[in-house]
Amino acid sequence: MSYIEVKFKVIGKQIPADHGYLLYSALSRFDKKIHEMKDIAIGGISGIPDSMRNLHLNNASKLRIRLDHSDLPAIIGLAGKDLLIGSEKIRLGLPVVGMLKPHRHLYSRLVTIKGFQESDAFLASLQKQFDALQIKQPPMLFHYKSGDTNKNIRKTVRIKDKEIVGFPVLITNLNPDESLRLQQVGLGGRRKMGCGTFVGVRA
Repeated sequence: MSYIEVKFKVIGKQIPADHGYLLYSALSRFDKKIHEMKDIAIGGISGIPDSMRNLHLNNASKLRIRLDHSDLPAIIGLAGKDLLIGSEKIRLGLPVVGMLKPHRHLYSRLVTIKGFQESDAFLASLQKQFDALQIKQPPMLFHYKSGDTNKNIRKTVRIKDKEIVGFPVLITNLNPDESLRLQQVGLGGRRKMGCGTFVGVRA
């Protein structure tokens, strides 16, 4: 398969910060082929979160979609379309299409693995996926300091009426082949809902 990345500028005021399922539903309503695609990854829309669990959009806000190049016709028609994300309306601008690029350090804001909600078991399951992908560098979970201890940052994503637990994940010092492989395949589940998709970051 030959993966590409399509970025749409997002125009609007605000959307829910936890919008993965709502965005996937809106895109599927636009074209049922998006619902049927097996190898598509729909990244979350970027913006500035507030304390009320809203995400404020700005000039840099984008929607990132990764898919096989043969599936591009199914989403190219999204340009200029209005989407309803919960009760908020957004409009998608013109798409920018490009190949995936290797990054030495990759980050995912949320990876979910069904049946694994505790950090130790989650990390062990994650390592098995790394072994299957032949990635030598170990995955790392983000931490925050609380008193004298470090605790893992657990996050949730709402899928219909359920709160799904996951963790932000960082992998450093990848070689180009490992980086591209991880960006193409992702980790965990719910990749159509903004989970398990990796982007390049500075260490």
